[in-house]
Amino acid sequence: MTRPVPAGATAGRRGPRSAALQAGLLLPPLVFITSTIPGVRPQEGYEFLLDGVLNNLAYASAALLCLVRAWRSPAGRTGSLFLAAGLALYGSGNVFWTFIVRPMADPPYPSGSDALFLSFYPLAFAALVLAAQRRDGRSTGTLWLDGLVAGLAVGAGAAAAVVGTILEVPGQGWAAVAVTTASPLLDLVLLVLLAAVLSMHGWRPPTGLWLLAAGLVLFVLADLSYLFHTAEGTYVSGRLTDGVWVLGVVLMGLAPGWPDGRAGFRIPRWAVLAIPLLSTALALAVLVSDHVLHLHPVAIGLAAATVTAALGRLLLTFREVANLAESRELALTDEVTHLGNRRALYRAVEDVARTRGTAPVGLVLLDLDRFKEVNDSLGHHAGDELLRAVGERLARFGRDNGTREVVRLGGDEFALLLAAGGTAAELVAAGVHEVLRAPFPVEGLQVRVRASIGIAVLPARSLDASALLRRADVAMYRAKSRGLGTFTYDVDADEFASGDRLATAELLREAVEQRTLTLHYQPKVDTATGAVGSVEALVRWHHPTRGLLFPDAFLSIVEGAGLMEEMTTAVLEQALDQARDWHRAGRPLAVAVNLSASSLADPRLPDRVQHLLAERGVPAHLLEIEITEDFLMADRERAEVILDGLRRRGVRVAVDDYGTGYSSLAYLRQLPVDDLKLDRSFVTDLASDPKALAIVRSTIMLAHSLGLRLVAEGVEDEATCRELADAGCDVVQGWYYSKALPAVELDAWLSRHRSATVAAAASGTGVAG
Repeated sequence: MTRPVPAGATAGRRGPRSAALQAGLLLPPLVFITSTIPGVRPQEGYEFLLDGVLNNLAYASAALLCLVRAWRSPAGRTGSLFLAAGLALYGSGNVFWTFIVRPMADPPYPSGSDALFLSFYPLAFAALVLAAQRRDGRSTGTLWLDGLVAGLAVGAGAAAAVVGTILEVPGQGWAAVAVTTASPLLDLVLLVLLAAVLSMHGWRPPTGLWLLAAGLVLFVLADLSYLFHTAEGTYVSGRLTDGVWVLGVVLMGLAPGWPDGRAGFRIPRWAVLAIPLLSTALALAVLVSDHVLHLHPVAIGLAAATVTAALGRLLLTFREVANLAESRELALTDEVTHLGNRRALYRAVEDVARTRGTAPVGLVLLDLDRFKEVNDSLGHHAGDELLRAVGERLARFGRDNGTREVVRLGGDEFALLLAAGGTAAELVAAGVHEVLRAPFPVEGLQVRVRASIGIAVLPARSLDASALLRRADVAMYRAKSRGLGTFTYDVDADEFASGDRLATAELLREAVEQRTLTLHYQPKVDTATGAVGSVEALVRWHHPTRGLLFPDAFLSIVEGAGLMEEMTTAVLEQALDQARDWHRAGRPLAVAVNLSASSLADPRLPDRVQHLLAERGVPAHLLEIEITEDFLMADRERAEVILDGLRRRGVRVAVDDYGTGYSSLAYLRQLPVDDLKLDRSFVTDLASDPKALAIVRSTIMLAHSLGLRLVAEGVEDEATCRELADAGCDVVQGWYYSKALPAVELDAWLSRHRSATVAAAASGTGVAG
């Protein structure tokens, strides 16, 4: 990678010169190190040119090299400058000893050179502390303790080997003993701090830190070798120990300037885990050997501190494991229902796939119908209460029926994972419908819940959690859109198998925002006169590639994308635009619009509707609002306020799908409504089923006694239409007269129907579409 050239500089000027300078600085140390190798050095003993001049040049080159590299690297520059200053002082100590102390007839000990040598340590400590501070925010307590355990263990081993020997050298004053003792002890502290810094990087530090660590270790080894030889009176200048010293400071001089992100040598994970174990074993070995060798108290103290730190590390590990287990449980648990979540389902699918071989695995996915109405009407806290109650029932059902996992995927979606497929999955789905049949107590109300269930089955050998969940999702949306209750995945039914649901949702969002949805209108016919005074607006959508789609093909996507309220508003506005056009053309037709529960939950709805009507100049009686029983029963007080506000502004209100919701009739007396729309299920086979006809007649009588108009939808044949008219039904709509038509086609149909009505009135016969 090419290094960027600063503004005002020329490429090739700073880089090559800097590289040449660093290479030149490395030459004296390399020559001196080579001269200390046995067999290479020309002769034994001290040589002024090699051990005086060249040795000092090597130390000076290492300090200057560290300074150059530190100055060229902004990252961690302060710590690197401390290290360069420490190396410079250490080299100055060697110069002081060479030219001032050594020529003396009776060289003193300690001397000024020892003070300069020892001044290296606080600066090296500062450099390591700054390195630790740069990493501390990303470290954990166990990493700190790993470093402490490793450093104390090395210190205990080194102390056991050298401290006693150093302190037993005869003929030293207190100053000599202090200096002699300070050097190995400071080396041990340096090792402890070094181990801590390395551990904070997870024993995988960048290259520069490895070079610093290697240099410090060589430096400490050379110090220990010097102290041993000094204690035994065998130290001679110019031997390999001097070369190790120089090699150590050179490696430290090369340490600055390496980016933190550039990983160097990485210790294997097993070795990282072994470091605290081996360190503790070393400390225990020191403590045990004291019974035989009678080690110095410093070594015993360090070994005891190592074991204590290891115990602390063990306790901290237990705490972190407990926290990790808790975090893992939270990561796999839904916070509302305390069932498993989507991650738990994926993990359970993996477990089943490993154990089932070629056997089938089934997933039953259920989505609560009209759950959003509960949230909108009673509040989200009530919705959460309902979800918890549903989750408890499903969990009990799952335990009793051998379900492998029961989870809440999010929102109002739940899933049951089965180690079975086919018929077993269908039986579980039927059982789910049954356990949800009883009402749930929520906020003092008895709320009934229905669910749309999708079933998907895959063999364990080719099991993939995402594919299984996607198939179940497709089946569930088919069940919801078609009102089937339960649907088993079928490739032919996978309308979006080759598409992207998110892309489809985005296309729908654009159509809603730009008001380009298509509305078809189905006429409502007065049974007494045959006149058409109103129509129902039904939404359609022109898909760019699939053509005109009916609601059952896209409403599930609208609900899933949270677009239901926006689409309802768009349909209302487009329907009022058409009502305005008919009104201006002298053909006033009332337009009925189905409003979603989220729209009806808005207390400002009456004012908004009044504003839309006034904006278009449409009389209020030309708008009819159709609502469902479920909304009325979910929040009667709010429904009464909103519906009363609409009726006071002249808007008619109809109860849609009457007879399919709650059985209570009290709301018909309490709530301000104008029409009852009898669900199509009551008029099916009306002509051939006396019981169905009796129910319809009773309902018509009830509506009339309450001053309401009865509208029957789903009328498909003449016999049904005649029975309804004879029973006193006020208005009918259905394919017997006309399907829902675009506005232009409806105008043509109305013209034909009006002509047929006039002709039929003249001849005394009925009129069909």
